[in-house]
This record gives sequence, structure tokens and C-alpha cells, in this order.
Amino acid sequence: MKVAFGKKATTPLNFLGMPLAGYTREKPCEGKLDDIYVYGILIEENQDYLLMLSFDTLKLPLAIVEYMKNKITSIFPFIKTEKILIHATHTHASFDLTGEFHWPGGTLNILRGIMFGANRNDLYIVWLVNRVIQLIQKLSNRLEPCRIAWKKKQLNPDIVINRRHPTRQSKPELGVIVFKHLNKDDMIGIVTNYSCHPTTLSFKNFKLSADFPGRFIERIEQLTDKKINAIYFNGPSGDLNPITTSGIDYSALEEEKSLIYDQLGTYKDTIKIGNIIAEEALKLARSIDNTDYYDSIKIVAESNEFWVPMKDAKYFNKIWFSNKLYYCIKKVFLLKIARLALLNANFPYFSLNKKGRKVKCKTIVQRFQISGKTRNVSNTLDLITVPGELFEDLGNEILEKSLFGRKNTFIFQNSQDWIAYLFSIKEYINFGGYEPFPTFSPFSGEIVLNEVLNFFQE
Repeated sequence: MKVAFGKKATTPLNFLGMPLAGYTREKPCEGKLDDIYVYGILIEENQDYLLMLSFDTLKLPLAIVEYMKNKITSIFPFIKTEKILIHATHTHASFDLTGEFHWPGGTLNILRGIMFGANRNDLYIVWLVNRVIQLIQKLSNRLEPCRIAWKKKQLNPDIVINRRHPTRQSKPELGVIVFKHLNKDDMIGIVTNYSCHPTTLSFKNFKLSADFPGRFIERIEQLTDKKINAIYFNGPSGDLNPITTSGIDYSALEEEKSLIYDQLGTYKDTIKIGNIIAEEALKLARSIDNTDYYDSIKIVAESNEFWVPMKDAKYFNKIWFSNKLYYCIKKVFLLKIARLALLNANFPYFSLNKKGRKVKCKTIVQRFQISGKTRNVSNTLDLITVPGELFEDLGNEILEKSLFGRKNTFIFQNSQDWIAYLFSIKEYINFGGYEPFPTFSPFSGEIVLNEVLNFFQE
């Protein structure tokens, strides 16, 4: 088995004045706190390759992902389309790739962007993909023999809170996939999986940043004198926020959730949370015994491509009106107008199909099984991708029902596509909130969950 890690800066020269994605900001980009990157890891076993890419961006729609994969496989035919994993860390301080955030100035301009803003970033997207090609060329030239191991633990030293259910006192899992030199005890690199929204910087920040995932990478490099590489993939964190200024009085926050939503974190919070995750990931990686490493693997990839219908749930309670209002605005006004722009866009943010009054969206979930073997010992690592921001409870359901157990299953959200906050219908009916508004369909979460569970049933 061989592996290579690498990164490529994706900050454009003309970043000042470009729209930032993730909030209803009043201004475009006014400066830079840190650069953004695409990080890559290439794994090879007997001419079988797995490529994993992580971008410092809010989201990557299916159209951009498919364009990127087609470009990669045309230049590197030894990498198969089904064995490419493309992920967005979901930082809220990087550039808009979909047009939704093209016009700063608040909520009304976000609605304007959804309807009319598609396809205004083609040049940047094409340049971005060319940077990816350069990165893969570097990775293919750097492959070196290695061993692999992985480990997980619960971690929340007062840095993450469930913004919708604070008294849960959530305990996200920190997972590491570690690569060591074949005949030495030195680490080559660490793949890290943790669950937290990269929103340490608030809506009042107008400067470019990778948020805490970027500071995580920098801290690993600092602690190891750049001898150990790192790459970050976000786990189920659709409703998990960083704790910056809200405090940890969970009972009080259950009563007044605006203290969570309106946190005004600073770059000090970004650095603090990135450092904590990096230090704990490095500690976890170093705790893995040498006997738990595998020097030979088998990579199997599965994918389910499916359509999500635009429909609403049938129920009636006190939040029915607000949920129904969001749904009707989207289906009757936004999507009806936006569909014309989306169909003519090179990179639409939804891959839509319409027949009569029925609208549906195409998306994908994938599964990558890495089976490790050494002497008489074997085990399997299961990597699951979901096309959106997965709520904590759905993530836990996947982990509990996984075939190889929680400790051997990693979930990468915002991977291969973005269509929605992925919540349960129970959460939608009982609590509502703002998350249903940008979500393609209230059923997106349940449908994605069932498609993932189909992997296990099959």
C-alpha cells in the first residue's frame, strides 16, 4: 500500500470584493485572515486508487463535483470516478460558488441570489479545478509505502453545542485515520473527522478564512515541524455549533437559543478550537499501537444515485404555518423562477427535473470500504458520504446501524453534493426553525438516511 498527502492554495488573486458564502452578510470580502486550500490524499493498493479531496468552501453542488471528477479521470485515467471523494469543510468565510450569495446586503438579497444569481463564478471554478489537477499530479509523484490504522473517541471539552437542543450536551466523535511509513515508526499523515459547524467567525466577519479546519491543519504542522500531513473532513454537524460567546449554561440556553445563534466569535476562537482538535487528534493518533496497523488493504466503493421529490409532510400543529410558508415560498416562487436560471447554468446548485407540477432533485450517497489486513488480523473501515448537513440524531442512527460498528464508521457530510440540511421529519414537525428554508425538501434527511441504510441491508 502507498499514500501521498498534499495541498494547493485556492485563494484567487482578486479575492477582494468577491462575495462570501454562508450568512446574510452586508458586505463582500474586505480582506484575508488566512488562505483557503484544497487538501488531497491519494491511496494506492495494487494499482487501485482512492482519491479524497477536502475544500475550504461552504458547499460543492453535484454539477461542480461531476465536472471535477470528469476532468480528473480524463487526465488521470488510473483513478476511477467511483473512487473519488470530494468534500466541502463548510467554512462560512469562503467564496460563493453557486450564486446564492452573489449580492450581499441581507435576507432579501439572498432570495434574489437564489432566483437570479446562478452561474456567476465559472472562471473561478475552472481555475479551482486546474489547481486540483496540479495537486493530483503532485500526489501521484509522491506515493510512498505505508501502513494504515484508525481510531475514534468522544470529544467535547466545551467547544461544541447542539444549537437546537443544548441540554443534550452533545459528545461528537473525533476520528483519525493514520498512515505510517512502512518500516519506520514515523507518521506520514492524519485524516481527521470531527463534527462542528465552521462558524467560529460570525456574520460580522468580512474577511476570508478557512475557519477552524484551517487552523487545525496549521497546528498539526506547528506541532510536528511539518513532518506530519493532515486533512480535515467534517462529520454530522448540521445542528452542532462551536461555543464561542454563548457560554455553557445549557439549561439557560435551552430557553434562550438566540445566545447560540448570535454568537460573535473572533479569530481567537477560530485558533482556539482548531488547536484543541489538532492536539487531541495528534494525541489520539499517537495512542494507536503498532500492532493495530495494516500494511495491505482492499478498497471497495458503492454509490446510490437517487431523486429527492419536493413535497411537504402532512401534519398540523403550532409551527405548521411557518413551515408551510417556507415550503410554499420555495416551491411556488423561488424554484419556479430559479429553475430557468438553473437549467441554463453551467454549474447549477441543484440538479433539477420537473414534470408537470412535480419537481425533484438528483443527488448521491457513497460508501468506501477500506479493508485492512496484516498476518491473521483484519478489519474494515467504512466511510459514508452524505450530500448535506446531517443532523446529530440521524448521524447517530447511521453509526448505530453500521455493519462494522461506530468505531469503524466515519461519516463525511457535505460530500459529493449539497442539497439540504438533513434532519428527521420528527425534528421538522416538532421544532421547525430556519433550516427547512434552504433545504430542497423536508424529506431530504429521511430519504438520504434510507439510502445510506440500504448499503447496510444490501
